[in-house]
Amino acid sequence: MKNPAKLLQLKKQYSAFLDRHPKFMRYLAYITDHYMEEGAVLDVTVTDAAGKSLHGNAKLSAEDVAFLQEVRRMLGGE
Repeated sequence: MKNPAKLLQLKKQYSAFLDRHPKFMRYLAYITDHYMEEGAVLDVTVTDAAGKSLHGNAKLSAEDVAFLQEVRRMLGGE
């Protein structure tokens, strides 16, 4: 069962993240609208403060695209 207190804490953290990074969700919305389709490759690189980076990617299936679109709806992106 979901813990309502943890969900409220997560919502506050999400709101704070959006305040710190106001363009990030618009960027993700643009990607979802224009690039997320079956066969697209989601390519991610994360670089830490010391300059070390980690790279990964995934080729999206139709199920992956549907999942990402649902997550976007749940986060208020549509």
